[in-house]
Amino acid sequence: MLLMKFKNIFFGFLKTLLLAVIFYSSLLYASIFMFLDLQNYPYTANDFRPYFFTMDATTGNLIKVPDTQNIFQFKTYNLDLKSDVALYKAEVKPVLLKWKATITEPDTDSELASDLSGQMERYVRRDLTNRLPSREVRVVIYEDNIEAVSYMNNAKQTPEIDIIAANPEGMLEGQTTIVKGGGSALLEHIVRAYQEEGVERVRLYAVHSGYYAKRGWKVEGACGY
Repeated sequence: MLLMKFKNIFFGFLKTLLLAVIFYSSLLYASIFMFLDLQNYPYTANDFRPYFFTMDATTGNLIKVPDTQNIFQFKTYNLDLKSDVALYKAEVKPVLLKWKATITEPDTDSELASDLSGQMERYVRRDLTNRLPSREVRVVIYEDNIEAVSYMNNAKQTPEIDIIAANPEGMLEGQTTIVKGGGSALLEHIVRAYQEEGVERVRLYAVHSGYYAKRGWKVEGACGY
């Protein structure tokens, strides 16, 4: 009887542990709100430069090669301004629609980026139709090409990044021709801009929360936050 009781307790513990692992593993890929405390932001010295992957002829592995000659450029579209709305429709919207139509492998980061691009275009179109204020689009540019786009809501007390998406072609597995690092550079640019404006906190609607957690973002509502 004692042995049977011990087995029940032991297997009950294993079941609880397994459920906890499944829960926290799924949390890394859930769509949740996260925030970043800009007063204690530890990454302001980071310099997110463009880079490429190249094939190592000896090992056959991909290796990261930074671009030491070029840098990312940034541009902001204030959607409260008719002139910026016109520029967005001419310069950014076609890129989002192209990314949306990109052929990708199922269940990959590239597919997610493609889906987010289409979602962003729909959100911007909806909010422009409803004339919602204090919206802006920011992009990162490399050699005259947009490589990542973000859509932000500045109407709230805490600014909110609704969506951020990178070029899905650059996220295709094994590709070596399209620049990498645009999404990280754009996010850093946004954070620095808010920090310089004296903003204390930024919210983000995250899909891959594990990616952002490594950069100091915290899950909203977790552990007292």
